[in-house]
Parts: sequence; structure tokens; C-alpha cells
Amino acid sequence: MSNSNENSKGNVLAGFVLLTDANMDWPRFRHYLKEDWGIVFQDEVKDNAIVFKSDDMMVACSLMPNPVPDNEAEENAKNNFLWKDASAQTAKHKAHVMLAVMNKTDALKQSLLFAKVACSLLKLKNAIGIYKNPTVYEKNFYIQFAETIKQGELPMPILIYTGMYITKDTLLCGFTSGLRYFGYEEIEVIDSIAQPPELYSFILSISEYVVSSGAELKDGETIGFSEEQKLPISVSDGVSVPGQTVKIGYMTAELNDRV
Repeated sequence: MSNSNENSKGNVLAGFVLLTDANMDWPRFRHYLKEDWGIVFQDEVKDNAIVFKSDDMMVACSLMPNPVPDNEAEENAKNNFLWKDASAQTAKHKAHVMLAVMNKTDALKQSLLFAKVACSLLKLKNAIGIYKNPTVYEKNFYIQFAETIKQGELPMPILIYTGMYITKDTLLCGFTSGLRYFGYEEIEVIDSIAQPPELYSFILSISEYVVSSGAELKDGETIGFSEEQKLPISVSDGVSVPGQTVKIGYMTAELNDRV
């Protein structure tokens, strides 16, 4: 497993802010960027698009007066188990703003800048949410976590995606999508007896620890949030994620628990 950003060099971080109509309030967007994040630029809007520089990175925002093609946003919204009626709400969008942050040298700085700009776009009255593969985030959920950047926190729920599913044995599994962008392997928890909120919180906590400290989770070692907690780590082919993943034994169902 690599703890460098070599896997993400040259990558563009992109997303689509979904709007109820094709009206883009550029002056208000500029106001939110300045008031919330101190981001000021002199560049002018041309053809309903703007490109500006911030923290040595390029930011591009372009209004597209139509929905995201092929129902892609609506389909991916189904992956957001925290937003009731996500797909139905997403289907209300009639236009979208393409947001891209480019030329980064640091994946975390790039992701935080993306979150700041996205937050300012989502504060517009006609915004519904943001489609950032592999899901759609509800606007207030995204804004709430983006705002924690001001307190020096990492807004993990919007930096990576955490998915969960139930096996045929009614056991809970969870996985991340997005850690590889920061140069780390994705994390999986397989066959847990934890409740969904508990597993969700655990995966986010481990992910934050990895991203903030640069920790490398190695096969055969253990991890825990207390001296007593020693959770086994294994690295092998992913179960629900392509490639190798780091698997952590968290509240794992033992054989006698299933009988």
C-alpha cells in the first residue's frame, strides 16, 4: 500500500452541482466564496463559465442548461443511504454546474478546495445537491460538513464515500470509495454484527486517521482506538471493491454467533 499521492497526480477532481433551473447567480456565488472562505478573484464570467486560480490550483465552473445525461445522477443517488428519496429529489434537477479543481500537488488540499467551492455553489437557492461519483450528496448535508473545515476538521463524510450492504446471512458489510485518491487502499469491513450507524462511524474514523496521519495499515497488524481494542488487519483482494483492500475485523460475527 502506498501512502503517497502518486496514484492521483495529474487527476482532475470533478463534480456536478444540480440545479432546479438554468439560472446561475454568479455574483452571489462570488459573495459566498469571499465571505465563507476568503477566496477572491478578478476573473470574469464568460459564456456562463468561469476559471480562476486559488492556492496554486485552477478552478473551473461551467453552467450546463440541461440535466446530467443518461439519468446518471439519479442512478448514483440511490447509493446515498443517508438521504431519503435521494433519487426522486435528484430527478428534479433541470441544469447543473460542472465543477473541476485542477493542477494540484496535494490531494488533500485539492479536495478541501473542491469542498469549499462546492459549498458556495450549494448555498444558491436553486441548488439541490452535488453529484460526485459514486453518489449524490444533499445540499445541506454537504454544506454542514464543509463548514467544519473552518474549525480545522476534515469533513470525511464528503471527502470519501462510505457504502454498506447486508449479506444473505443478514450480516453487515461496509467499504470506502475515495481513499485511493489520497494514495491509500480502500477499507472494507466484512460480516459485522454492528448496527449501520456504528459501522459507518467506525469506517469514517479509521479513514480520517489514515488521511490525517498518513498511517499505513499493514497486513497482520492490529488497530484500535484504545489500548484494549486490537482489531485485526488483513490486506487482500477486495470483496466489494476492485483491487486490493485493507480489511479490518470490526465486531465480526464468529461462527458460533451464527448458529
